[in-house]
Amino acid sequence: MVGWWRNWAGKDLREYPFAIVLLIEAIGVVSAVVASQHWLRAVTVMTIGMVVAGIFRLVLSNDQAGLLRVRRRSFDVACYWTFGVLAFVFALALPSR
Repeated sequence: MVGWWRNWAGKDLREYPFAIVLLIEAIGVVSAVVASQHWLRAVTVMTIGMVVAGIFRLVLSNDQAGLLRVRRRSFDVACYWTFGVLAFVFALALPSR
């Protein structure tokens, strides 16, 4: 039983930031499906996920960023934060039902 833990614990941790962002985004999507009347809350959670992705990409090295690294650091951070803010602004601009 201890052998598998050593193998797992010794793994490279560079995909954890991506997994955290993916978990935040999944929580947003699931909350939109479960409580569709609170879709703005779900958009806010997904926006937080994009901002967190930008923060991870800003503070982590290229090797540590894992799947969050797409292009240059400045380009990635700008895209994550721009998409997050635009999604939130677009959601606020939509008329409520």
